[in-house]
Amino acid sequence: MNSAAWTFTILFICAAAVGCARYFYFARMRSSKSALTASREYRGLADEYRRLSDLAITANEHVDLRLTDLSVRVDELRDQLDQIHRILKEVE
Repeated sequence: MNSAAWTFTILFICAAAVGCARYFYFARMRSSKSALTASREYRGLADEYRRLSDLAITANEHVDLRLTDLSVRVDELRDQLDQIHRILKEVE
């Protein structure tokens, strides 16, 4: 083989090595970007879940307060009804 053939062979091998290195570099960049995107999406979903669970807890607390208020009012009405029954019995 002459020197031109050796030079061409060496250049071809170097070009192939550079091409492979670039391929693996860009493949890793793509996979790391997709992992970052998946991580961001997961964080977004987790934040949305936390927000919704906080809303549900707050709504539940409001319902509990309303039920307590209604229970107090029903007790007051029962007391008033008992008083009316006593008055009616006394009148009879």
